[in-house]
Amino acid sequence: MPLAALAQRIATLADADAELAARLSHAGVSQSPFGFRVRQLGGVVAGLAASGVALTAAGVKPVLALAGAFAVAAAVYGACAHGLERSIASRRAQIVEELPIVAEQIGMLLASGMSLSSALDAAARRGHGICAEGLERVGARVAGGTTVEVALAEWADDAGSAEIHRFVGVLTLHEDTTDVAALVSDEARTARMEAHRRLIAHIERRSEQVWIPVTVAALVPGCVLLAIPFSDALSGYAAL
Repeated sequence: MPLAALAQRIATLADADAELAARLSHAGVSQSPFGFRVRQLGGVVAGLAASGVALTAAGVKPVLALAGAFAVAAAVYGACAHGLERSIASRRAQIVEELPIVAEQIGMLLASGMSLSSALDAAARRGHGICAEGLERVGARVAGGTTVEVALAEWADDAGSAEIHRFVGVLTLHEDTTDVAALVSDEARTARMEAHRRLIAHIERRSEQVWIPVTVAALVPGCVLLAIPFSDALSGYAAL
């Protein structure tokens, strides 16, 4: 039983490491799970020590100082995890913006008669964003002997983007159809439409965030003007 529990614990830790490694890859962070956890733990220890010393020097009771120090440490730990999630979200947003352009370029290159590997290399040389970096890694893997299908699948897994997974799925049809250029162009149009819809939704959310304080700022003066005669009336009533 102890051996089974130990094996289960090791498997759980391995799964956690694999999940964290995937998240770091999605965020574009070239750091191992162990290095990330060491940095996170270092921040927690530093926050715990600094806040404990500061609260104790301020004359706070030891129990309250210890509780406050642990609260700061928990906040530092959460900030590290939140920063990683923000990096992932930012990177995925950039991929959504870049992918339609990259897909259109690859579609045109394929339509001109280029092979898939040559089209990917050309698109990587022309681009400068996250997708271009991914295509450069695909080219390096292919040059090292990996098949283009496997290299593309690795790129999709590293990016962690549903859009790239779908785009890679279209590209891997190059051996099953002679009209892959048209399919890639269709996928580029679809990606551009989705990016446009997301942009419109983002603009609408931003406009709502702007109008809420504007509306409040417009209503507050009116409420103040209405409150003045109402307050005078109450004062007069109380004097009777």
